[in-house]
Amino acid sequence: MKKIIAISVLLYGLFVLSPALNAQTETKPKKEKKAKATDVDKAAKDAEKSAKKAEKEAAKATKSAEKEVTKKTKEVKVEAKVKDADKVTKDAEKDAKKKARDEAKAAKEGVKVATVDATKGDKKEKMTAEEKATKKVEKDAKKAEKVADAKTVDTKKVADKNSTIKPEPAKVVKKVDKATEKAATGTDKIFGKDDKGRIIYEGSRGGRYYINSNGNKTYVKKDN
Repeated sequence: MKKIIAISVLLYGLFVLSPALNAQTETKPKKEKKAKATDVDKAAKDAEKSAKKAEKEAAKATKSAEKEVTKKTKEVKVEAKVKDADKVTKDAEKDAKKKARDEAKAAKEGVKVATVDATKGDKKEKMTAEEKATKKVEKDAKKAEKVADAKTVDTKKVADKNSTIKPEPAKVVKKVDKATEKAATGTDKIFGKDDKGRIIYEGSRGGRYYINSNGNKTYVKKDN
């Protein structure tokens, strides 16, 4: 009987103590699990912080790189603009020099043409004046010939009426051809005519003369 009671007490004690033992066994893993969870959270937070820090540093590096690229781009653009400006300036200088040369050449050619035209105009005016003077001289000579012919006719009529009066022989004036006269006078100007209807020329030194029947110069006094 005592053995039965002892066994019963032992079984009862085991029954009572087993929940406590189980509770202690279960508490230890929970604490270990809680400690492990805390370490994981801490590691995760540290990793998150590191990731954020790395992201910030990456963003900062990206911005710095963008600024550097922008700066370099601006410098390149400025350098390109300077080169373009230099090229434009050089081209403008070349165009200005070429234009100045063309204008100077055109001015020279214009002066040359104007000089030629003026020379032609002077020659034309001189020729016109000489032609007018020559025509006038020829007209006066023809008029003098007509007067001389009229006088000759009157003399013949008087001779026919009065046979005792002998008419004076008409003077035959030998004319010089224009080519010979032109060759002898050259560029000398016509001064006028003398009493005998001869053309008086004035030389470059002021001397006055007429062309005789032989085609030579015969100088006269200025009083005439």
